[in-house]
Amino acid sequence: MNQVNRVIHIHMKQKLGWFYLPWAIMMFSFIVNLLIGFIVNGEKFYTGGLATMFIYMFVGALIGVVQLFPFSLGFSIRRTDFYTGTVILIIGISIFTAILLLLLSLLENWTNGWGERMHFFHLPYLNDGSILAQFTVFAILLITFAMLGMLIGSFYLRYRGLKTFIFLAGIFILLSAAGVIVTAFDGWMPVFEWFIGKTAFELSLWCLPGALLMAIGSLFMLRKSTV
Repeated sequence: MNQVNRVIHIHMKQKLGWFYLPWAIMMFSFIVNLLIGFIVNGEKFYTGGLATMFIYMFVGALIGVVQLFPFSLGFSIRRTDFYTGTVILIIGISIFTAILLLLLSLLENWTNGWGERMHFFHLPYLNDGSILAQFTVFAILLITFAMLGMLIGSFYLRYRGLKTFIFLAGIFILLSAAGVIVTAFDGWMPVFEWFIGKTAFELSLWCLPGALLMAIGSLFMLRKSTV
């Protein structure tokens, strides 16, 4: 456990990347959108600024693994301890961030969109349901994006640049092929109807198996990586 704590401590040295920078970027987006709210003079409008936090969780986990894994091994930290500490940190930061996002969404709803009818943190569909359901949606999505970043970072450490590029290109080709097949068989309407029939909370639960598989894949890659 001491080694796991050391890993968490090493990650926490990067407060700029894990805490300050993502919130600074999102709050800058928030201020810009709030100014737009003044310009549109109270007309209700929706922004996509909240996506910044989820994207940054992906980027932060990817960069954190790639940069700190070799550094941690230099301090004789075991690969499994690095993995465990990183996962614990990701879950902890995700829960903390989800709580803050939930509080901001409640405040936004209470102030009628900060007095400008702006929907930045509190969005239809995403924030439907109970407070616990909203928190769960935020937490699961943050963890899923972070696990995806960790998986790609671990894959890079295991196979390096060229194979990582081929891997990502292959995924893109498969997704494009799936889109073409669905279009050819007029299958988009059933897909949309399936998603529409589910709440954001229900859809977030479907992310859990994917996050678990990505976590297992990251462990496998890190245990096999050569630094």
